[in-house]
Amino acid sequence: MARAIRLSLVVCLLVLAAGCVGPSRFGDVEQGLDQELGQLTYEEAQDRWGEPLSLDKGETLFTAFWEKKRSSGLITERLYLTFDNAKQVLRAYRYSQKPLE
Repeated sequence: MARAIRLSLVVCLLVLAAGCVGPSRFGDVEQGLDQELGQLTYEEAQDRWGEPLSLDKGETLFTAFWEKKRSSGLITERLYLTFDNAKQVLRAYRYSQKPLE
């Protein structure tokens, strides 16, 4: 019985590890967005990732939030993109991925 439990635990850990190294649903976000600061528009971001889950609007900037799940929901990816209100061009970003959320 203990051997079966250990085997199940090992299989679960391998599945989780495989999910962590799998490709992002957002693509190679961090590498690409560094190069797109000041260039990527909000409209282009919507074309890539669809409608954001939320928008946080300020006087001069607004932040759009996207979230994707992968590996059967075991990995949650979050993308926050901040644009200026006037030109709606990317000014900052934050990307994170976390297991089991």
